[in-house]
Amino acid sequence: MFRHRVPVLVGAIGSICRSRGVRQGVGFAAVLGLSLLAMFCLMYWRSTDLLFETLDRTVIEQLELLSARPPDMLPFMIASRMHHGPEVVTRVGLFDGSGVSLVGDIATLPAKLILNGRVQAIAAPHDASEQWRAAGKRLLDGRTLVVARDASEILMVRADLLRGAVFGIVPAVLLSLAGGTLVGFVTEQRLRRINAISQRIIEGELDQRLPERPGGDELDRLCRIVNSILARLNTVIEALRSTGENIAHDLRTPLTSLRARLERSIEMAGRDTSVGRTIEQSLVGVDQALSIVTALLRISEIRLVRRTSAFETFDLTEVVQDVADAFQPVAEEKRITLTYRASLVAMTLGDRQLIIEALANLIDNAVKFTPEHGNVLVALDGTSDRPVVVVADNGPGIPPYARTQVFQRFYRLDQSRATPGSGLGLHLVSEIVRLHGFSISPDDNDPGCRIELRLWKDDGAPPDHGAVGTVQPHFAKMRPASEVAR
Repeated sequence: MFRHRVPVLVGAIGSICRSRGVRQGVGFAAVLGLSLLAMFCLMYWRSTDLLFETLDRTVIEQLELLSARPPDMLPFMIASRMHHGPEVVTRVGLFDGSGVSLVGDIATLPAKLILNGRVQAIAAPHDASEQWRAAGKRLLDGRTLVVARDASEILMVRADLLRGAVFGIVPAVLLSLAGGTLVGFVTEQRLRRINAISQRIIEGELDQRLPERPGGDELDRLCRIVNSILARLNTVIEALRSTGENIAHDLRTPLTSLRARLERSIEMAGRDTSVGRTIEQSLVGVDQALSIVTALLRISEIRLVRRTSAFETFDLTEVVQDVADAFQPVAEEKRITLTYRASLVAMTLGDRQLIIEALANLIDNAVKFTPEHGNVLVALDGTSDRPVVVVADNGPGIPPYARTQVFQRFYRLDQSRATPGSGLGLHLVSEIVRLHGFSISPDDNDPGCRIELRLWKDDGAPPDHGAVGTVQPHFAKMRPASEVAR
């Protein structure tokens, strides 16, 4: 079990390390650590340098004081000093010209001591672990005078400072690292949540609001301002949308009645008469107006009702094949070869009827805009957890600049304006895709158009389909091809 959790743990640690908040926390800790280190180095250097200066000054003063005494009295003064203060801090040694000790508590002339009257750091002659600060000079009579002081206390102070730095700076750096990382991680998670909600607002969910905390910081105040703007904007948009939908709803009944009266007028005038043909042309316009009204109401239903209660697990392979088979007669009538290909068996979770409607719109578009003797391919590719429905044709295609605009309401390409349609088909598909959390993208089929409908949520985990049941095909609510236009 632990071996299975290791990759997950490693992945989580890697994700945290790649987090900008963690990097900011590490940077903050590094700056603080460098600042503390610089402060410690300054304190360490100044304190130890001051102690050594004080120690060296006493050594030089003793050396100058003794060397100024009369040569015949110098041994007596050194011996008298040793007699009265055997535990004195300063050590003194007098040596003859050959380096033999004459008097003093330094029994051996230090070999590495340079007799220039300046203080030097040397090891004690009797114990190499003991460090001295010593100075020596040759007297006028050829003898050598050496004065030294033990520097162990200063070295101990230096070691204590180093230990204090380790036990003080390192925990401070670690605490700053943890605190900076925590603050950065929390801030980044908060910004990610804001970005995610902002993306949903961009996609049309104007009822979403940015998270805000009562009495928060500047970011919370900014979120409150944005939420106020969104509330007012949503009110205006809803008013405009409801107006359009009310108009469409109110037009549905008189248009339906008008269509019925036109049908009766055709029967009364006769279809072969000039009046009948004129009425029949008017009937085509009424049908187009009805298709626009129906499509608008259908889009409103999908967008506002959010009918997720009808979600179920169904056989996607069977649905795609049935929709493709339903359009075979239409393709044959236009002398178009419609080919269906499935490389896998896939189940998906969603509103089966809406998925059928989206596929019907895509295939109807492909058949409508493919010239005679052309080819239309409907394929189910991908994997069982991430199926992709491909609808490809060799028609005029969609230019790159229009591949995002074709999903807008009433948008039609210049070359498609002569083809019957309302410009609402792909917008209806986009609303169905948005409801399910799927994705769709048009591309170049070289020549023609290739549309990929990815029927899975890109959340980093395969969908949980749950129990699988048997579903029978049903096309009673499939939108007719006459209502759809690219």
